[in-house]
Amino acid sequence: METLILVGYGKMARALAFGLRDRFKLKVCGRDKLKICAFCDELSQGNSFNVEPYFLDDNTIDIQDCHVLLCIKPYAIREFSYKGKARVVYSILNAVNLDSLKTEISSETYIRAMPNVAAQFGKSITSLCGDTKSKDKAFDIFSTIGRCVWIDEKKMSIATAVGGCSPAFLAIIAESFIDSAVAYGLSRDEAREVVQGLFYGFSALLDEIHPSLIKESVMSPGGSTSQGVLSLERDGIRGVISNAILNSKNFS
Repeated sequence: METLILVGYGKMARALAFGLRDRFKLKVCGRDKLKICAFCDELSQGNSFNVEPYFLDDNTIDIQDCHVLLCIKPYAIREFSYKGKARVVYSILNAVNLDSLKTEISSETYIRAMPNVAAQFGKSITSLCGDTKSKDKAFDIFSTIGRCVWIDEKKMSIATAVGGCSPAFLAIIAESFIDSAVAYGLSRDEAREVVQGLFYGFSALLDEIHPSLIKESVMSPGGSTSQGVLSLERDGIRGVISNAILNSKNFS
């Protein structure tokens, strides 16, 4: 069984580790020994013996011939030293490009990945780029937390904005639906239940039908939906969303 060194123990590391613990021998490292132990104890439940803490001397990680998954904050990459040459480095560090990774850590190949918060439920969309030699392995790893798409690195910032940042934008929209429903008569519990069902069902629709066709399917001539859509267009909903994506892209 191949060894994968997991650097970090946050929510994204946890989501990935649960999917990978039966495929790799996982060695978990970071700066806090107590958090490492708690992380490994949780993962080892259910008779999984492929997870072990990896305590560091002088913050040095021996990566020779290993797969390395970086699940830390971008600034933290320089808080460790990396000994040897990895087989593959997988990084979820936002805005740290492949060239920067190559200056920090030695590896045969490199992969950048940008999952989102839905990873904790196995529903992430993860944008991937890097060395095509390791593309299949990257898909194998990140498919454990949802869907994956392979893109050129030059497109990573926009993919990050749409796939990584947009859950926050959708959360504002969902919250707005709930608050509006409450303002016009539903209880907050009723409003939340309706909106949760809306998003759940819309996901299934989007899997099968183009967004414009979904819109057209519920827009009867002179009907209530058409009046709502007209209001959104008059208020510039497309421009508001476009500007939010652009601003997020420029920081990725």
